[in-house]
Amino acid sequence: MSEIFNFINEKMKVLLVISENSMEIDGIKVCPLNQQEIANQVPCGKPKVNQIIRELTEEGYVETMRTKGRYVLTEKAEILVKGLLDN
Repeated sequence: MSEIFNFINEKMKVLLVISENSMEIDGIKVCPLNQQEIANQVPCGKPKVNQIIRELTEEGYVETMRTKGRYVLTEKAEILVKGLLDN
Protein backbone atom coordinates (compact mmCIF):
# COMPACT_ATOMS: atom_id res chain seq x y z
CA MET A 1 0.00 0.00 0.00
CA SER A 2 2.85 2.40 0.66
CA GLU A 3 3.57 2.58 -3.09
CA ILE A 4 -0.04 3.64 -3.84
CA PHE A 5 0.21 6.26 -1.10
CA ASN A 6 2.69 8.23 -3.25
CA PHE A 7 0.17 8.66 -6.08
CA ILE A 8 -3.02 9.72 -4.33
CA ASN A 9 -4.17 13.12 -3.11
CA GLU A 10 -4.33 14.27 0.51
CA LYS A 11 -8.08 13.70 0.73
CA MET A 12 -7.71 10.01 -0.10
CA LYS A 13 -4.70 9.75 2.20
CA VAL A 14 -6.82 11.01 5.11
CA LEU A 15 -9.44 8.34 4.32
CA LEU A 16 -6.74 5.66 4.21
CA VAL A 17 -5.16 6.79 7.48
CA ILE A 18 -8.57 6.71 9.17
CA SER A 19 -9.28 3.28 7.70
CA GLU A 20 -5.90 1.78 8.63
CA ASN A 21 -6.09 3.06 12.20
CA SER A 22 -9.68 2.08 12.93
CA MET A 23 -10.45 -0.42 15.63
CA GLU A 24 -13.72 -2.04 16.59
CA ILE A 25 -15.33 -0.62 19.70
CA ASP A 26 -18.81 -1.84 20.65
CA GLY A 27 -19.32 -3.20 17.13
CA ILE A 28 -18.33 0.04 15.38
CA LYS A 29 -15.00 0.62 13.59
CA VAL A 30 -13.68 3.85 15.10
CA CYS A 31 -10.47 5.74 14.39
CA PRO A 32 -9.15 7.13 17.70
CA LEU A 33 -6.55 9.43 16.09
CA ASN A 34 -6.90 13.16 16.51
CA GLN A 35 -6.39 15.59 13.64
CA GLN A 36 -2.73 16.24 14.48
CA GLU A 37 -1.98 12.51 14.50
CA ILE A 38 -3.70 12.12 11.12
CA ALA A 39 -1.78 15.14 9.77
CA ASN A 40 1.52 13.58 10.86
CA GLN A 41 0.75 10.42 8.88
CA VAL A 42 -0.48 12.10 5.68
CA PRO A 43 1.81 14.31 6.02
CA CYS A 44 0.24 17.75 5.96
CA GLY A 45 -0.83 20.44 8.41
CA LYS A 46 -3.57 20.08 10.99
CA PRO A 47 -5.68 22.90 9.41
CA LYS A 48 -5.61 20.98 6.10
CA VAL A 49 -6.79 17.79 7.84
CA ASN A 50 -9.56 19.76 9.55
CA GLN A 51 -10.71 21.08 6.16
CA ILE A 52 -10.51 17.63 4.54
CA ILE A 53 -12.47 15.95 7.35
CA ARG A 54 -15.12 18.66 7.09
CA GLU A 55 -15.38 18.03 3.32
CA LEU A 56 -15.46 14.25 3.75
CA THR A 57 -18.21 14.62 6.35
CA GLU A 58 -20.27 16.88 4.07
CA GLU A 59 -19.79 14.41 1.20
CA GLY A 60 -20.94 11.46 3.31
CA TYR A 61 -17.63 9.59 3.67
CA VAL A 62 -16.85 10.26 7.35
CA GLU A 63 -18.98 10.58 10.46
CA THR A 64 -17.68 12.21 13.61
CA MET A 65 -18.53 10.61 16.92
CA ARG A 66 -19.59 12.86 19.79
CA THR A 67 -16.21 12.29 21.40
CA LYS A 68 -13.64 14.62 19.84
CA GLY A 69 -11.16 12.84 17.60
CA ARG A 70 -13.29 9.79 16.88
CA TYR A 71 -13.95 9.22 13.20
CA VAL A 72 -16.01 6.52 11.52
CA LEU A 73 -15.91 5.74 7.81
CA THR A 74 -19.32 5.36 6.24
CA GLU A 75 -20.19 2.41 4.01
CA LYS A 76 -19.62 4.71 1.02
CA ALA A 77 -16.02 5.33 2.19
CA GLU A 78 -15.41 1.66 2.99
CA ILE A 79 -16.38 0.73 -0.59
CA LEU A 80 -14.08 3.42 -2.01
CA VAL A 81 -11.11 2.36 0.14
CA LYS A 82 -11.66 -1.33 -0.58
CA GLY A 83 -11.87 -0.62 -4.32
CA LEU A 84 -8.60 1.30 -4.23
CA LEU A 85 -6.76 -1.36 -2.25
CA ASP A 86 -8.13 -4.25 -4.33
CA ASN A 87 -6.74 -2.80 -7.56
